[in-house]
Amino acid sequence: MLDTRTKIVSPDQVAGRTIVAAYFDPMVATHTQRYRELANIHGPLAICICDPPGALLPAQARAELAASLRSVELVVIGEAALARAAAIIDERPADLDRRQALIHHVHSRQNG
Repeated sequence: MLDTRTKIVSPDQVAGRTIVAAYFDPMVATHTQRYRELANIHGPLAICICDPPGALLPAQARAELAASLRSVELVVIGEAALARAAAIIDERPADLDRRQALIHHVHSRQNG
């Protein structure tokens, strides 16, 4: 069995690549579909785990979740890696929307 944590690398290893900036806070089912779509367009993905406002999970946990996706080749923690990217695909706004949708779903289930 592959230990996907080996996909978590230093920023130097993603320099010059197209990088997906994301939060994965938390990871939800729609991440899988979206990242599969991105991989079909761009090839295996390099993900930069960024810090969202009011993070629910620590960055290392979010990196491990991202690394578990088949479409993800490499993961780096910290936005500093974005400065050396060839291009950036910014999924951060969509991740905030995903988190808000999850919160709304949970609240609607609690309130009947």
